[in-house]
Amino acid sequence: MDRRKHSGSSDRGVPVPLLASAAALGVLAIALAVLQPWLLPVLAVPAVAALVMSRRAAAGSGLQIDQMDRLRQAELSLAAAPSTEDAARELADHAIALLGAPSAIVIIEGIGDTVRVTAGAASGSVFGDGSRMRLLDDAGVPCGSIAVSARADGRAYTAQQEGMLDALAQRVSSTLHRLSLFTEVHAERRTLADVLESSSDGIFTVGLDLAVRSWNPAMARILGVPAEDALGHPVGAVFRPVGEDGQTRYGHSDPGRTGRSEVALVRVEGAGSEERWLTCSWSPLTEGGYVVVARDDTERKKLQDDKDGWIAQVSHELRTPLTPIKGFLHTLQRRDAQFTTEDRQRIYEVMLREEQRLEDLVAGLLQATTLDQRGLVVVPEVVDWPTIVTEQTDLYRRNDPSRTFTVTVDPTVGQVVADPNLATGILTNLLSNALKYSPAGSPIVVTVTADADRVITTVIDEGPGVPPGDRERIFEKFTRLGDHLTRPQQGVGLGLFIARRSLDEMGGEIWCDERPGGGARFGFSLPAHQAPPAGDAAASPSALRA
Repeated sequence: MDRRKHSGSSDRGVPVPLLASAAALGVLAIALAVLQPWLLPVLAVPAVAALVMSRRAAAGSGLQIDQMDRLRQAELSLAAAPSTEDAARELADHAIALLGAPSAIVIIEGIGDTVRVTAGAASGSVFGDGSRMRLLDDAGVPCGSIAVSARADGRAYTAQQEGMLDALAQRVSSTLHRLSLFTEVHAERRTLADVLESSSDGIFTVGLDLAVRSWNPAMARILGVPAEDALGHPVGAVFRPVGEDGQTRYGHSDPGRTGRSEVALVRVEGAGSEERWLTCSWSPLTEGGYVVVARDDTERKKLQDDKDGWIAQVSHELRTPLTPIKGFLHTLQRRDAQFTTEDRQRIYEVMLREEQRLEDLVAGLLQATTLDQRGLVVVPEVVDWPTIVTEQTDLYRRNDPSRTFTVTVDPTVGQVVADPNLATGILTNLLSNALKYSPAGSPIVVTVTADADRVITTVIDEGPGVPPGDRERIFEKFTRLGDHLTRPQQGVGLGLFIARRSLDEMGGEIWCDERPGGGARFGFSLPAHQAPPAGDAAASPSALRA
């Protein structure tokens, strides 16, 4: 197989493209001499030389005008191909048509994915005797090869056909190279577009004119601004961040205008006018403008704010009982001899009460931590619920004789299935809240009713009530209404959280609604105990525990 590398030259060593150049130069020289006779001595020699060279080159190459036209058509067909593979197929078909070859193979390699296209008769081998191959290169950059099988009649390819193959390889090499580069760039752009489309972070670019050039779906989702409403618009019209310090980060304060990279946590108005917190990174682009990557950190910011608020709240609640304890201890240390027995008794009572508050606070924190780390251990039993309600209400009545407690128990209410410690803790938490939030001397009403397979317990007070928008939020951990530094009631907001988690494990529910005439009404349900038929031990305490 002849693997000589050709560069579009004839068998006499004259480049094929020089045919037209030499002829044109000769014609131009003669025309100038006719128009300006005084130039005839100057142009005669080069004109004759050019014409002679043109004739010799044409005679050597043997390419006719129609063949040159077909080469030009082949080049145009390849340039119009939508992909490198289509261009390779066009080249193989044109090689077969121009040379009369049975088959041809075009291989494009060295740029992007390798493309191999076979055209013509499957039986025609392009690697046997009599086949011809030319390497394809653009300015010395290899970009593949073209090979044609031996002629079907067994004769060798003529010099003219060899020249056609040379010229074809030379003319189309640069076109194939450009197509390969374009295909590679297009693939990279498609990959980049897929990454931007699937990214959970908002990404957009801004041009030198400060107009938005790209806007990915995550950015549209975060801000509620679709791409068609952002592209081409000034960036300050669609993205108006405000820093944690309250200073604007758009317009003249846009970090992207500095030409330096910057990262900051900013606040924006998101979809549905909801406030969103974004960690944004501004980075300059090589060709000018900048790119912004925005990560939605709204939930993280909320958790951080909640954590900071919880720390401040717990610190305040811990200091509240510790302050009088510490004060009385210092007083007793300095002036113990001046106090009477009655004075000391009152001081000790106050210290014990504050110590109990401190102990309850720590116990609540430990219980909430246990719920998060290990879950809740529930030991269900058959409980005489009306008796527990009556006993706990009487206990609170004795502790605060100024209060009126009204307890109403439906006669049809019997036993419930619950963990007695957890159920009692839920009731006492609601009674304690009613005392804390209702005015001094106002009554507390407790009702117990039956509702199908549930027992409903309700605690009603005449306090300020709970706004409708907060009636679900108050059951979240560390949630307290009002400012922890100014509200008169103590606590860190764990009681209702523990109550809901406990009832979830026991198959019950808890809720809050508004009492007619003002105040709050908290209710919770427990599964009613269904008495089994005589002799059935399935509902015995041991079975319930199992």
